[in-house]
Amino acid sequence: MPLVEVARLDEIKPGTSLEAIVGIEIYVVCNHEGEIHVLDGICPHRNGPLGAGNFADGRVICPYHGWEFDCVTGEYDLNPQVKLKKYPVEIRAGVVFIQIEALA
Repeated sequence: MPLVEVARLDEIKPGTSLEAIVGIEIYVVCNHEGEIHVLDGICPHRNGPLGAGNFADGRVICPYHGWEFDCVTGEYDLNPQVKLKKYPVEIRAGVVFIQIEALA
């Protein structure tokens, strides 16, 4: 699977998140207790930009309507059936990469 750069490790301090845009794809990159997690960056409720919202206690919070997603599992707090896609992360030389599916 191809690797795509989404952030520099020094940009994402523990307890923070940021938005990463690669082409037309939007991701939210989270540092929860020193571990990096990357999820889809658009809320499934009303397409809110999750990287522009808050990040607290390991939860990504949508700025539009407050939907909260666990950054480790991607699950919505009120219904674990609703999940954000998570991406495998690789860190090389201080750069955060994710694995994406190859384009056909």
